[in-house]
Amino acid sequence: MLRTLLIDDEARARENLRILLQRHCTGDVELIGESENVEKGYRDIVTLKPDLVFLDIEMGKGTGFDLLSRFDHYPFKVIFVTAYDHYAIKAIKFSALDYLLKPVSIKDLIDAVSKAKAAGNYNKDAHFQTLFEVIKKPKHNTNRIAIPVQGGYSLVSVDQIIFCQAQKEYTFIHQVNGEIICSSLNLGEYDDLLQDFDFFRVHHSYIINRQYIQRYIRGEGGEIITNNNQHIPVSRRKKDEFLQWLTNK
Repeated sequence: MLRTLLIDDEARARENLRILLQRHCTGDVELIGESENVEKGYRDIVTLKPDLVFLDIEMGKGTGFDLLSRFDHYPFKVIFVTAYDHYAIKAIKFSALDYLLKPVSIKDLIDAVSKAKAAGNYNKDAHFQTLFEVIKKPKHNTNRIAIPVQGGYSLVSVDQIIFCQAQKEYTFIHQVNGEIICSSLNLGEYDDLLQDFDFFRVHHSYIINRQYIQRYIRGEGGEIITNNNQHIPVSRRKKDEFLQWLTNK
C-alpha cells in the first residue's frame, strides 16, 4: 500500500480525487492526509512521510514546484495533477515525471497509481533536478531530457543530440559522442518536446538539431549532411517549410 497525501488548494478537487482513489485504487493506496497550500503541504510531507504525493501545480500564492524545491532529496513519488498548461507539462515530460490532467479520468488515475506502485523505491532525485532546470531555463540547450530506456532512464543534454530517428515504435537518439540510445517513446513525443530547442522534423522518420546541420543538398526533397557525416532525407512535403526554417535564423 502506498501511503498517499493529496495537495491541492481546491477543496472540490481534493474531494473528487479522494473519491476516485477510494473507489478505484483501494488496494493500492492508503490516504493519510490532505493539504490545501504549499506551507501545509511541505509540513505534511516532512511529518507524515508519504510514499506518494498527488500535487497540484497552481496553488494560489505558490506552486507545486515551489514546494518541491524545498527538498534536497525525494524519498516519495509525485504525480502532478493540473489543468492543462503546456509549459508546465512540457517541463514534467522533459524530466519523465508523472502527471494527470484535470478533470482526472479513472483510467489515467489507475494507470498512474499502478506505475507508481511498480516503481518500487526508484530514486528520482535526478529527475526533479532536470525538472527545475527546465522550469528555470525553459528553452536552454543545456537542459537535460530524461529518455526512457530498458531498465530505467538516460539523462541527456539537448545540445548533445544530433538527430532522432524513428524505427517502428522506437526512437533512436543519436548523440555527439557517438552513442545511440533506443527509447520506447515514439518520434512524435520527441518532436513535441524538442521543437522549442531548434529541432525540426524534416521527415516522418527524422528530427534534426539545427546546430549539427553542415550542408543541405537540393533534390526532390533534398538531403541534409550532418557534422558527423550522416545523411538525413528531407521529405518533399517538408522541403519548403524546412528551407524557410533553415534560412530564417
